[in-house]
Amino acid sequence: MIYKTAAPAPLSARAYEAIKERILSLELPPGHFINEGELCKLTGMGRMPVHQAVHRLMTDGLLKVIPRKGIIIGAESANEVAEALEARGAVEPHIAALAAERATPEQIKHIEKLLKQSRKVADQRFRREFMNLDRLFHAAVAEAAGNKMLVDAQRPLQERSARIWSVVNMRRPDGLRMTQEEHEAVFDAIRRGDRDGARRAMQVHIASLRRRMKEGTDLT
Repeated sequence: MIYKTAAPAPLSARAYEAIKERILSLELPPGHFINEGELCKLTGMGRMPVHQAVHRLMTDGLLKVIPRKGIIIGAESANEVAEALEARGAVEPHIAALAAERATPEQIKHIEKLLKQSRKVADQRFRREFMNLDRLFHAAVAEAAGNKMLVDAQRPLQERSARIWSVVNMRRPDGLRMTQEEHEAVFDAIRRGDRDGARRAMQVHIASLRRRMKEGTDLT
Protein backbone atom coordinates (compact mmCIF):
# COMPACT_ATOMS: atom_id res chain seq x y z
CA MET A 1 0.00 0.00 0.00
CA ILE A 2 1.23 3.52 -0.83
CA TYR A 3 0.46 5.99 1.92
CA LYS A 4 -0.42 9.57 1.03
CA THR A 5 -0.58 12.51 3.36
CA ALA A 6 -3.47 14.94 3.11
CA ALA A 7 -2.74 17.38 0.30
CA PRO A 8 -2.70 21.08 1.11
CA ALA A 9 -4.47 23.60 -1.11
CA PRO A 10 -3.13 23.08 -4.67
CA LEU A 11 -1.57 26.54 -5.07
CA SER A 12 0.15 26.50 -1.68
CA ALA A 13 1.44 22.99 -2.40
CA ARG A 14 2.85 24.15 -5.74
CA ALA A 15 4.45 27.19 -4.10
CA TYR A 16 5.93 24.99 -1.37
CA GLU A 17 7.46 22.55 -3.85
CA ALA A 18 8.75 25.33 -6.11
CA ILE A 19 10.48 27.19 -3.29
CA LYS A 20 11.79 24.03 -1.63
CA GLU A 21 13.29 22.80 -4.91
CA ARG A 22 15.19 26.08 -5.25
CA ILE A 23 16.45 25.82 -1.68
CA LEU A 24 17.58 22.20 -1.96
CA SER A 25 19.29 22.80 -5.33
CA LEU A 26 21.10 25.85 -3.84
CA GLU A 27 19.51 28.28 -6.28
CA LEU A 28 18.50 29.97 -3.03
CA PRO A 29 21.68 29.39 -1.01
CA PRO A 30 22.00 29.20 2.79
CA GLY A 31 22.11 32.64 4.39
CA HIS A 32 20.41 34.35 1.44
CA PHE A 33 17.83 37.02 2.33
CA ILE A 34 14.61 37.27 0.34
CA ASN A 35 11.07 38.54 0.87
CA GLU A 36 7.64 37.18 0.01
CA GLY A 37 7.27 39.60 -2.90
CA GLU A 38 10.44 38.23 -4.50
CA LEU A 39 9.25 34.68 -3.91
CA CYS A 40 5.98 35.55 -5.65
CA LYS A 41 7.93 36.74 -8.70
CA LEU A 42 10.21 33.72 -8.57
CA THR A 43 7.35 31.21 -8.47
CA GLY A 44 4.77 33.19 -10.45
CA MET A 45 2.25 32.74 -7.61
CA GLY A 46 0.23 35.06 -5.40
CA ARG A 47 0.85 36.27 -1.87
CA MET A 48 -1.44 33.82 -0.05
CA PRO A 49 -0.01 30.53 -1.40
CA VAL A 50 3.54 31.84 -1.01
CA HIS A 51 2.80 32.98 2.56
CA GLN A 52 1.40 29.53 3.39
CA ALA A 53 4.41 27.86 1.77
CA VAL A 54 6.81 30.03 3.79
CA HIS A 55 5.22 28.91 7.05
CA ARG A 56 5.43 25.26 6.01
CA LEU A 57 9.09 25.67 5.04
CA MET A 58 9.77 27.28 8.42
CA THR A 59 8.36 24.15 10.06
CA ASP A 60 10.69 22.08 7.89
CA GLY A 61 13.64 24.15 9.11
CA LEU A 62 14.54 25.28 5.59
CA LEU A 63 14.08 29.00 6.22
CA LYS A 64 13.49 31.54 8.98
CA VAL A 65 11.56 34.79 9.13
CA ILE A 66 13.60 37.61 10.68
CA PRO A 67 11.42 40.52 11.90
CA ARG A 68 11.99 43.75 9.93
CA LYS A 69 14.57 42.04 7.73
CA GLY A 70 12.72 39.40 5.74
CA ILE A 71 13.21 35.72 5.10
CA ILE A 72 16.61 34.06 5.43
CA ILE A 73 17.36 30.69 3.87
CA GLY A 74 18.39 28.35 6.67
CA ALA A 75 21.92 27.06 6.96
CA GLU A 76 22.52 23.80 8.81
CA SER A 77 25.64 23.60 10.91
CA ALA A 78 28.12 20.80 10.42
CA ASN A 79 26.75 19.20 13.58
CA GLU A 80 23.14 19.37 12.33
CA VAL A 81 24.09 17.72 9.04
CA ALA A 82 26.01 15.01 10.87
CA GLU A 83 22.99 14.40 13.14
CA ALA A 84 20.63 14.17 10.14
CA LEU A 85 22.88 11.58 8.50
CA GLU A 86 23.24 9.67 11.75
CA ALA A 87 19.45 9.56 12.02
CA ARG A 88 19.13 8.42 8.41
CA GLY A 89 21.61 5.65 9.17
CA ALA A 90 19.39 4.47 12.02
CA VAL A 91 16.09 4.69 10.09
CA GLU A 92 16.66 3.98 6.40
CA PRO A 93 18.35 0.55 6.60
CA HIS A 94 15.30 -0.72 8.53
CA ILE A 95 13.03 0.90 5.93
CA ALA A 96 14.89 -0.91 3.15
CA ALA A 97 14.60 -4.22 5.01
CA LEU A 98 10.84 -3.80 5.36
CA ALA A 99 10.56 -2.81 1.70
CA ALA A 100 12.25 -6.08 0.74
CA GLU A 101 9.49 -7.92 2.63
CA ARG A 102 6.50 -5.81 1.67
CA ALA A 103 7.03 -4.12 -1.69
CA THR A 104 4.23 -4.82 -4.15
CA PRO A 105 4.92 -5.60 -7.82
CA GLU A 106 3.66 -2.09 -8.69
CA GLN A 107 6.07 -0.51 -6.21
CA ILE A 108 8.95 -2.59 -7.57
CA LYS A 109 8.14 -1.36 -11.07
CA HIS A 110 7.96 2.23 -9.85
CA ILE A 111 11.36 2.09 -8.15
CA GLU A 112 12.87 0.40 -11.19
CA LYS A 113 11.47 3.16 -13.42
CA LEU A 114 13.04 5.83 -11.20
CA LEU A 115 16.41 4.09 -11.40
CA LYS A 116 16.20 3.87 -15.19
CA GLN A 117 15.54 7.60 -15.30
CA SER A 118 18.38 8.46 -12.92
CA ARG A 119 20.76 6.21 -14.84
CA LYS A 120 20.31 8.53 -17.83
CA VAL A 121 21.16 11.67 -15.87
CA ALA A 122 24.00 10.44 -13.63
CA ASP A 123 26.13 13.24 -15.01
CA GLN A 124 27.05 16.61 -13.49
CA ARG A 125 25.28 18.41 -16.35
CA PHE A 126 22.00 17.04 -15.01
CA ARG A 127 22.74 17.31 -11.28
CA ARG A 128 19.41 18.96 -10.43
CA GLU A 129 17.40 16.28 -12.27
CA PHE A 130 19.40 13.54 -10.56
CA MET A 131 18.91 15.16 -7.16
CA ASN A 132 15.14 15.16 -7.62
CA LEU A 133 15.19 11.49 -8.65
CA ASP A 134 17.36 10.70 -5.61
CA ARG A 135 14.66 12.13 -3.35
CA LEU A 136 11.95 10.22 -5.21
CA PHE A 137 13.93 6.98 -4.92
CA HIS A 138 14.25 7.21 -1.15
CA ALA A 139 10.59 8.22 -0.84
CA ALA A 140 9.51 5.24 -2.97
CA VAL A 141 11.55 2.82 -0.85
CA ALA A 142 9.98 4.30 2.29
CA GLU A 143 6.48 3.90 0.87
CA ALA A 144 7.26 0.30 -0.09
CA ALA A 145 8.06 -0.38 3.59
CA GLY A 146 4.33 -0.05 4.26
CA ASN A 147 4.62 2.04 7.41
CA LYS A 148 3.27 5.60 7.30
CA MET A 149 5.20 6.70 10.39
CA LEU A 150 8.46 5.65 8.76
CA VAL A 151 7.49 7.51 5.58
CA ASP A 152 6.90 10.65 7.64
CA ALA A 153 10.17 10.17 9.56
CA GLN A 154 12.29 9.56 6.48
CA ARG A 155 11.21 12.56 4.42
CA PRO A 156 12.50 15.47 6.57
CA LEU A 157 15.75 13.66 7.38
CA GLN A 158 16.47 13.13 3.70
CA GLU A 159 15.68 16.74 2.86
CA ARG A 160 17.74 18.17 5.73
CA SER A 161 20.86 16.58 4.22
CA ALA A 162 19.96 17.39 0.60
CA ARG A 163 21.76 20.72 0.30
CA ILE A 164 25.08 19.35 1.55
CA TRP A 165 24.52 16.44 -0.85
CA SER A 166 24.26 19.01 -3.63
CA VAL A 167 27.50 20.74 -2.64
CA VAL A 168 29.39 17.45 -2.40
CA ASN A 169 28.23 16.25 -5.79
CA MET A 170 29.29 19.50 -7.42
CA ARG A 171 32.79 18.95 -6.08
CA ARG A 172 33.13 15.24 -6.82
CA PRO A 173 32.84 14.29 -10.52
CA ASP A 174 31.96 10.66 -9.78
CA GLY A 175 29.49 11.44 -6.98
CA LEU A 176 26.34 10.88 -9.00
CA ARG A 177 27.63 7.63 -10.49
CA MET A 178 28.52 6.33 -7.01
CA THR A 179 25.06 7.20 -5.70
CA GLN A 180 23.43 5.50 -8.69
CA GLU A 181 25.40 2.30 -8.11
CA GLU A 182 24.50 2.30 -4.41
CA HIS A 183 20.81 2.81 -5.23
CA GLU A 184 20.97 -0.08 -7.70
CA ALA A 185 22.38 -2.34 -4.97
CA VAL A 186 19.56 -1.40 -2.59
CA PHE A 187 16.94 -2.02 -5.26
CA ASP A 188 18.45 -5.35 -6.30
CA ALA A 189 18.09 -6.65 -2.74
CA ILE A 190 14.54 -5.29 -2.43
CA ARG A 191 13.53 -6.88 -5.72
CA ARG A 192 14.92 -10.24 -4.57
CA GLY A 193 13.10 -9.96 -1.25
CA ASP A 194 16.43 -10.08 0.57
CA ARG A 195 15.72 -8.30 3.86
CA ASP A 196 19.26 -8.51 5.24
CA GLY A 197 20.80 -7.63 1.89
CA ALA A 198 18.59 -4.55 1.55
CA ARG A 199 19.52 -3.45 5.06
CA ARG A 200 23.23 -3.86 4.37
CA ALA A 201 23.03 -2.11 1.00
CA MET A 202 21.31 0.91 2.54
CA GLN A 203 23.83 0.97 5.38
CA VAL A 204 26.63 1.05 2.79
CA HIS A 205 24.86 3.87 0.92
CA ILE A 206 24.33 6.08 3.99
CA ALA A 207 27.90 5.42 5.19
CA SER A 208 29.16 6.42 1.75
CA LEU A 209 27.15 9.66 1.90
CA ARG A 210 28.51 10.45 5.34
CA ARG A 211 32.08 9.82 4.20
CA ARG A 212 31.71 11.89 1.02
CA MET A 213 29.99 14.74 2.82
CA LYS A 214 32.69 14.82 5.47
CA GLU A 215 35.42 14.82 2.83
CA GLY A 216 33.68 17.42 0.69
CA THR A 217 32.65 19.86 3.41
CA ASP A 218 35.22 19.37 6.17
CA LEU A 219 32.49 18.24 8.54
CA THR A 220 33.76 17.22 11.97
